[in-house]
Amino acid sequence: MPVALASSRRLTRPVATLHYLRRRRIVGAGLAVAARPAWAQAPWPRMPLRIVVGFPAGGGIDLAARSLARSLADALGQPVQVENRTGANGGPAMEAALRAVDGHTLLFGNTGSLAINNELFPDLGVDSLRDFTPVGQLIEGPFFVGVSARLPVNTMADLIAYARAHPGQLNFGSNGIGSLHHLAFEQLRRPLGLDIHHIPYRGIPLAMPDLAAGRLGFVMDPYATMRPAEEAGHLRIVAVTSASRVDLRPDLPTVAEAAGLPDYEILAWMALMVPATMPDAIRQRLEATMASALQGGELPRALERQGLSPRFRDGAATRALIEAERARYRALIRQAGIRPDGG
Repeated sequence: MPVALASSRRLTRPVATLHYLRRRRIVGAGLAVAARPAWAQAPWPRMPLRIVVGFPAGGGIDLAARSLARSLADALGQPVQVENRTGANGGPAMEAALRAVDGHTLLFGNTGSLAINNELFPDLGVDSLRDFTPVGQLIEGPFFVGVSARLPVNTMADLIAYARAHPGQLNFGSNGIGSLHHLAFEQLRRPLGLDIHHIPYRGIPLAMPDLAAGRLGFVMDPYATMRPAEEAGHLRIVAVTSASRVDLRPDLPTVAEAAGLPDYEILAWMALMVPATMPDAIRQRLEATMASALQGGELPRALERQGLSPRFRDGAATRALIEAERARYRALIRQAGIRPDGG
């Protein structure tokens, strides 16, 4: 039987998100058509910039945003502050960036907030493609599959065999219902017909004690999170979710090859966005500044020190990525019957 976990560790965000949506359902439509103010004609930037992040301080997306902020500040000659607006799967952050009419507020989002949210919450008042324009992608990298060291599992094939031999007894921990972690799990579980129990948490770091204790069987997350737990002996990393093996850990097989799922690929990415009302000349300047910062210097080194993989796409390519990812995860959410209330 799956292990019951303390309610304080379980995810409560979907319920809060539903309440948030009911209150804010029509916000985006009104904000998106706001007139461009006088600052659009003035030299830019003429004041400090603000990057709104929908996730807590200290996490991977926050650290990436702060690294980018330092590079933008050096290049643009104005301070760049990071503001964390957490909750509702990034909805408040998107709304805060859209509400700002100073022309100096940006949004830093990830796969979940920019590609999954609008598909999981159809009534979300803010739309990532309607209300925002991409500046560019900053990060792209796979998840790694980490198995509790307390399980008799050393490889991805072992994990699949264990799940089949113990139907309904293995737990998987994600950072929320409908999160990229949850969808990565469903894309593995469903085609293999595995009976594995999904347990959502407020974040993968909160799942690690249960993984170390053996109450969770496995998790997926970027290497920056998994490496310390592996070094502490709490888990074994058995596979990577990219389409091909990665230089960081060439010893690890991909899920695709180890599980016999040739189309399996999960990549987490992060991107900088501006409100759609932002003049394109400003967006283009930000895009060029971001591209230059990623070509060398401190930014890529800072990201790599955090276990993050720099990857630049320009605004047009990032828009195409978001469109493709939204379509992909829309289909998966429907096929898996995922509902934000967990029902």
